[in-house]
Amino acid sequence: MVRQLSQRNTITLPSKVLKEIGSKPGDFFEIKHDGTCIILVPKAIVDKFTALEWDKLGKLSKEKGKLYKSAKDAKGHLRDLVNEI
Repeated sequence: MVRQLSQRNTITLPSKVLKEIGSKPGDFFEIKHDGTCIILVPKAIVDKFTALEWDKLGKLSKEKGKLYKSAKDAKGHLRDLVNEI
C-alpha cells in the first residue's frame, strides 16, 4: 500500500491494517525510526496513580488547596504536601 504525505504532514493508515493489529480510534503509538523506516509501536497509557491515590489527592486539594501568585510559592506548598500523600 502507498499513501501520500499531506500538506499537514499526516498520513492516513488504512483501516484494514489497523483492524489486523487490533487498533481503534484513540489508541496511542510510539513513533520510532531506524534511519530508513518509520516504525509505529502500539502503546498502552497507564495512569501513574491508583484510584486510592487520586482520592487522597482530591481530598488534599479540597482541604489544603490554595491559589498562588508565584510558581516559587506554589512549589514550596507542593513540597510540603508530598509527605502527606
